[in-house]
Amino acid sequence: MRPGVYEVEMGTALDVVVDELGGGFSHPVKALHIGGPLGGVVPLGMIPELAVDFESFSRHGFLLGHASVIGIPKDYPMIVYLEHLFEFAAHERCGKCFPCRLGTVRGQELLHKARAGGYVIDGDLFESLLDTLERGSLCGLGGGIPLPVRNALQYFRDELEPYFSKLQSAGHE
Repeated sequence: MRPGVYEVEMGTALDVVVDELGGGFSHPVKALHIGGPLGGVVPLGMIPELAVDFESFSRHGFLLGHASVIGIPKDYPMIVYLEHLFEFAAHERCGKCFPCRLGTVRGQELLHKARAGGYVIDGDLFESLLDTLERGSLCGLGGGIPLPVRNALQYFRDELEPYFSKLQSAGHE
């Protein structure tokens, strides 16, 4: 593992960046969060299909963003990761628009209650929350947080399903 800052030409295969430049993983990883908090949550199996370019990320339902790469450890619960994303967005929001001001806090609360036990998130309600954030937020923060959440719901469905009722088939319908 060789963490650092690397400049690569657009179109460089993502597996070259991860394996050759970065030196692979020193610990088991289940996904990469690429492009900052609003970027895509990419499962390891998708790495060979992606290149460092906007088109391949978009084609597969991800966002390249500023192309930072953070590994999500295999043993780190995805429900905790999603709660952290909402907590970040709730803390960083400006408070100007209702969808983001209320939605990011509500998303964090729902995920926390489900993770704590005894509460199951209504999948339709959660999708409505994501849709409201995406369509109604005035800036990229509130409008962007649904993408990594939907990526996680799609690719880590088995892990997240116990926390949701009526989980959408692909994280977005």
